[in-house]
Amino acid sequence: MDIITDTTAMLDPIDALKSDHEAVRVVLGNLDGYLRKIAGQISDSLRKNLIGQLNEITSFVDKDLEIHFKKEENVLFPVLGNYIGIETGPIHVMLLEHEQSRKLSKEFKDAIIEYSADGEYENIVSKGDGLIQLLSEHIEKEDNILFNMAEMQLTNEEKNEIMGKMRTIK
Repeated sequence: MDIITDTTAMLDPIDALKSDHEAVRVVLGNLDGYLRKIAGQISDSLRKNLIGQLNEITSFVDKDLEIHFKKEENVLFPVLGNYIGIETGPIHVMLLEHEQSRKLSKEFKDAIIEYSADGEYENIVSKGDGLIQLLSEHIEKEDNILFNMAEMQLTNEEKNEIMGKMRTIK
């Protein structure tokens, strides 16, 4: 499920990260649709098929979203942190939410595995809903607060340097 496009051709790192966010929103929309169906009045066989589709989403989170987090954590945040700090404030909150997202993603995958053993799907829905809510709110904060700060603070030279380093993260 490679729907995060190759944003390395872009010149502006903030635009590239926002483009990643759009891809994440699409995946979260798909996840929400799957979870609504899984929680609904459907047959066990249809539920199993839908839960099987969740593996594509967990693969996206493990690969593509993790690359996105690394671009922010290893490249953008250190440079922006020179202006607004890292130990407190927006960057600190974003780092905490990245860790929360990783934890919730693991719990979501564990719930999928447990389903094959016990047939209980409620935990999948609960953990999936939590992941959707966390990531949706996280993206809103980055797009509307943190990235605006970056646009105001970073020089064009810094943006070019950030974009160059982001291109190396795979």
